[in-house]
Amino acid sequence: MVVIFGKYEVELGVKFGILWLIAMTPIILHIYREEWKTLSKVYPKEKAEGVADNLLVSRYMIGVIPITASLFGRWSDGNLAILGLLGLIFALIAAKLLTEAGYPLSDDEKANLLQRKVATEHDAP
Repeated sequence: MVVIFGKYEVELGVKFGILWLIAMTPIILHIYREEWKTLSKVYPKEKAEGVADNLLVSRYMIGVIPITASLFGRWSDGNLAILGLLGLIFALIAAKLLTEAGYPLSDDEKANLLQRKVATEHDAP
């Protein structure tokens, strides 16, 4: 994505990123609220909020990447080394966010977490 918007579609990158952010913000925020509700049943509130925040930021990065790539592409005249480094940095950030979030969980893992949480709540006096 960085190379495409930084080297070949410099003008389109900013427009695409802004339109994507405008169009997807209501959906991303709805997903954030639903994930926070689900995660708060499984994890303590602080942990649930941290995981949901990491997922929120990783989803918003999809709109920030083309804007940043276009700006760096214009600044560096489409230098592939700089754009490659920028792409690597975005990949590392996204990997760190998703790893800290423990995402994605399979349906079985989610069910097991919820069952353990419910079992410990019933066992507590």
